[in-house]
Amino acid sequence: MSLEKSNNQFGIALFFTIFIAIACGVFILVFGKEESFFLINGNHNNYLDFFFKYYTYTGDGWMWLTVLLFCLFFRKKYVLAVLLAVVISTLLSQFFKRVIFPEDLRPITYLSDNFPVHIVEGVKMNRLFSFPSGHSVAAFTMALLLAYIINKKSWSIILPILALLAGYSRVYLAQHFLTDVVAGIIIGIVSTLFSLMIYRAIFRNRNKKSN
Repeated sequence: MSLEKSNNQFGIALFFTIFIAIACGVFILVFGKEESFFLINGNHNNYLDFFFKYYTYTGDGWMWLTVLLFCLFFRKKYVLAVLLAVVISTLLSQFFKRVIFPEDLRPITYLSDNFPVHIVEGVKMNRLFSFPSGHSVAAFTMALLLAYIINKKSWSIILPILALLAGYSRVYLAQHFLTDVVAGIIIGIVSTLFSLMIYRAIFRNRNKKSN
């Protein structure tokens, strides 16, 4: 019996995520890299400061542990897909950060009277390795992978929105420009597709050998 199931709902999550990336790209084209940052980072209040200060952790690498535990308890056959996604997304993210764009600086380094940055108290401000946003890579890879695993229409919409909030938080907290987030979304899409492609190929071969 095949370990795969119909994943028609994953297509919804994938195309919705692509739409998000395109919409963010258009936003950047219209307003520019700096102005798009100001529009997000500059619209702040105490409630949003508190929310995004903690919500941003949903894009941390340790969140992969929650996805892995979910699969271990409820979707054991997808553990390999999760591990592949962790490795591929991390390698791609770090390769672009540290090899291709090691000198890309974070918004805080541009701080001046002409470039005001809203800083949330208690948030450690990073200065280097801005492009791409690692949190966005992780958030969108997790969102798409979970959409594939759960395979429900509602979650195929909800999960990319939750990932978008994680990406938004990175700009709100002045950790990244929106361009970094868009790059993170694209890498998240690629990482998910590659990990699922490898996962499905492995189990296809395993099924052939067992038949």
